[in-house]
Parts: sequence; C-alpha cells; structure tokens
Amino acid sequence: MKFEQLIASDTLIPSLPATVAQIFGEFQKPDPDVRRITALVSAEVGLTVRVLRLLNSARYGSGGRIGTMEAAIPLLGLKAIKQLVSAAAVRGAFRMVPGVDMPEFWRNSLDVAKIAQSLAATMGMDKGLAFTAGLLHGVGDLVMKMAMPDQPCMQPDFAKDGNRYARQIAELGYSYADVGAAFAAKWRFPQEIVDAIQHHPNPQEDVATDTLAGILYLAAWGGRAHELDLDTPSKLEQYPRHVAEAIGCTDAEAQLCADDAIEWTGPEEAGEFA
Repeated sequence: MKFEQLIASDTLIPSLPATVAQIFGEFQKPDPDVRRITALVSAEVGLTVRVLRLLNSARYGSGGRIGTMEAAIPLLGLKAIKQLVSAAAVRGAFRMVPGVDMPEFWRNSLDVAKIAQSLAATMGMDKGLAFTAGLLHGVGDLVMKMAMPDQPCMQPDFAKDGNRYARQIAELGYSYADVGAAFAAKWRFPQEIVDAIQHHPNPQEDVATDTLAGILYLAAWGGRAHELDLDTPSKLEQYPRHVAEAIGCTDAEAQLCADDAIEWTGPEEAGEFA
C-alpha cells in the first residue's frame, strides 16, 4: 500500500474521538477551565482509568498513587494531563490488531516510555513529552500491521526487530516511524513528538538539533535490549554511544546497560493498560 493511501484511511488512522477533541479544545483556550476538563475526562470512565494507570505507571513525580482526576490536575498541571489524556486515548483507538499481542505491545511501549522519561529527566528536559513520545513510538507499526499483515517486513517481532526500519524503507519506501508521525500529527500531538517519532530510528542525520529523537532512539534500544535479554557485556558492546554523545546524554550508558534501568513493566500492568 502506498503511504498516501494508508495515512488517508480513516479506518486505519481514525480521527480524534469527539470527547478528546472537546478536551483538547478546552486545553487550547487562553484560560482553560480546569473544572470543565476534569468533568470531560471523568465522564469517560475508560479514559479516566487509562489516564490514571499511565500516571501511576509513569511515576510522574506524584509521590504515590493518584486515584482521581481532581487530584491529578492540580498536582501535575494541565500540560502533563493533556499528554496523558492523549496517550490514553490512543490506546483506546487500538483495542485489537490482528496478529498482535496487544498487552505485550503496550508492555514494551510502556518500558520505552519510562526509559525516555528517565533520560529526559537527567537532561533537564520535559519528562512528560518524552514519556508520551516513547509510548507512541511504535503506533505506526500497528497501523501498518492492519493494512499489510502479510508484508514480509511486518512479520518479525516489533519489540525485538532492530532491522525493521531498514527493511520497511527497502520494501515500501516508508516506515512505521513515518506512519506513526502522521498519526501523531492527525491527533494534534505537539510537533516535538511528531518529529521525534518520525526521526527516532535514524537520528544521526541531525541528532544535534533533535534531542528528543535521540532520546527516543536510546529508549527504544534499551527496550529492545531488555526484550532480547542481553547481558551487560553484550549491552556495552552494542550500546549506541554515538547517539548518546551527539545529544549530550552522558548518563545513558550507565543506565541502559544496567539490569535495573527502570522498573520494568509487568504483565499485569500491561494487561490493565491494554
């Protein structure tokens, strides 16, 4: 399928849900009404549950578990809540994809999100932005899997396949990163997230000016190393030092090559989110 056909399909890339569009509309006002945002989110029980699970999984500096939107918004601020609502809504758009173990997909995505958040924190960057980018980095693969389930480049396990990007470019002329970026743009995610998703598989081209893409590359590498169960010597040998050095992420090697880089997402947590 051609790229233009794929991204133009409302079936494969659904439009922003009405409730989320209303929430975004309120966020975009010069003086957003916090009470209306709280009411809109809380009215959608499934969305609220996913937002709170994401919030507590991400450990957004909350100091403990947060049980209501009323408690979350004043504690975190509207910017972080917008990102979490957006990410939770995306999960709702992909309830089932044929041939994909969705809890496993989201387990890996949550791991990448947590690593990206941690790396961003060490660099004084927006942790919420990095977390959301990490969570969404593989969404394009879901879209492509629905459109082209029998395409050879779609067959290997996404979380473990380090050559997927190159194979997709060779076979199709575009990749899951291009599709994921198109999805993120259609859903009105910040341009920083759109750019990071699109460029993260090959950030060397302009990594010095695209730090979030570099962080996302490192986070995806860390998630894949965990999926492959690489030992520390293997991680040190394969570690993409050139990317970390280009973006000035000096702490990444010590974190990503350790066994306890993050608190890895368990099946129960992933199952709840999926």
